[in-house]
Amino acid sequence: MEDKTVDYYITCFSTESGKRVLANLLMEANLFECSHTPEEQAVENFIKMILTKTGKFHKDNVDMMIEGFINLPRIERKER
Repeated sequence: MEDKTVDYYITCFSTESGKRVLANLLMEANLFECSHTPEEQAVENFIKMILTKTGKFHKDNVDMMIEGFINLPRIERKER
């Protein structure tokens, strides 16, 4: 039997609500912060697994990911 997991992840996260859920998962996992504890690293690895299950978060896509990343608008970091 063919594994349809990647298809299910793509279907889920391709909708507007799925994109919002994925964005929320990334924010809740503090993906944009450094991880300092084994627990934080475990959460980061879990998020990487979710992204990998989409079939798009892969080293073979690194050039396209960097191109998209570089073209994002720059956000000035606020001093804390």
